[in-house]
Amino acid sequence: MDSSTALDTLEQAEERLAAGQPESALDLVDALYGRDMSSSDRGRALALQAICLEQLERGDEADRLIADVMNEEGDDLAFVLAAGMTFSDFNVFIHAEIFLRNLCELEPENALAWFNLAIALGREGRYPESIQMYEECIRQDAKFTDAYFQKGTCYELMGDLDQAAATYRTYLGYKPEDAEAWKALGIVESDRSEPDAAYAAFEKAANMGDDPTDVYFNWAITAVREDDLEKIEECIEKMQAVAPEDWRTLLTKADYEEAQDHVWPAWEVLCEAFDTVLEESEDFESCGYVAAALIHFAVRNDMGVHVENPIERIFKEGLYSEDVLQALLRLDGRLSNAAKSHQIVLKASAEGADAAAERYIVYGVAADDAEEAGKIAVEFEGKFGPRTWEIYSLQQITGPDEGQVGVYWRSEEMTRPPAPR
Repeated sequence: MDSSTALDTLEQAEERLAAGQPESALDLVDALYGRDMSSSDRGRALALQAICLEQLERGDEADRLIADVMNEEGDDLAFVLAAGMTFSDFNVFIHAEIFLRNLCELEPENALAWFNLAIALGREGRYPESIQMYEECIRQDAKFTDAYFQKGTCYELMGDLDQAAATYRTYLGYKPEDAEAWKALGIVESDRSEPDAAYAAFEKAANMGDDPTDVYFNWAITAVREDDLEKIEECIEKMQAVAPEDWRTLLTKADYEEAQDHVWPAWEVLCEAFDTVLEESEDFESCGYVAAALIHFAVRNDMGVHVENPIERIFKEGLYSEDVLQALLRLDGRLSNAAKSHQIVLKASAEGADAAAERYIVYGVAADDAEEAGKIAVEFEGKFGPRTWEIYSLQQITGPDEGQVGVYWRSEEMTRPPAPR
């Protein structure tokens, strides 16, 4: 089997694994063993095989496989790097960190190893550690410019906006033609309440990028914060010229109407944006963003009675991002002086041919007591479909404290319960 055929097979396996078909993906990877492959392809294949086995609840086999192969190829740098990167790409952070840290120890002057370890830690939300790894990457290779951009992103996600802005500017000193970086800097400067700096960054981004729609959308958000109607109009004009039906164009029009206290025109455009993003976008994040914007608008303008149909669609489409859940809390949640945070694991048995396959969902719920928290989680999940869910485990995490009662977090379905916190 030549290298191109192996690469095609690995790509197919990754696609099937991402689509929730671990058994089919495993068959493809198994067919590669014994064939002539590069070190990188072998590392990638090991990671995919281990991930498939773990998803098929054959974790012991995965552990033995990793141990056996690493005994033979653990000093092959390309192999270890490819395996660690693949584990990271599929959010298997325990293995990713082990492989990539091992690579950094084997070859500490390898900037790419530190960079990929930083990415894995960042994906896990371990931003301070990720920043340290990016700094080590830069120490090994000062011209590894992508490390500056990713480091800036970590600072932004941590809420350290001053450091984020400074780091993005350092990156742009190396890559002044990067439109995405100018946009990122504009967003941070806007969040820092530095509108002039934000406007300047957005102008740079708009003049460089192939698709300025997102630039003008974020530019308009800054203009809304500054009550700069003239700039909002200019952004709408630019967006209208390239993407008149885009949800971002419609959302900006709604902001413009609301800024002038035209509540009902703004609401109508918002509803149009919601319909548009659900029908035309496959991006879950975009759908959730518009859904949350719609609910927040209703809360701001005391229009809760008018969001019944949009909320039905939110549940039908499964739009339960953190932003949406926070918006729903603002709409429906009641304030409590004794709210406690709970982790609740719900359990259900799959129906039909997979009747033996149990499914689990984890909820974060704020409530005055455990019984109320469990009831909220079960009732909330019941809105998604006819399956029957029961409480598998319930654990108080924090509190009591002042806060809003309701659901603030929900996981995807899982094949096994999480470990207790």
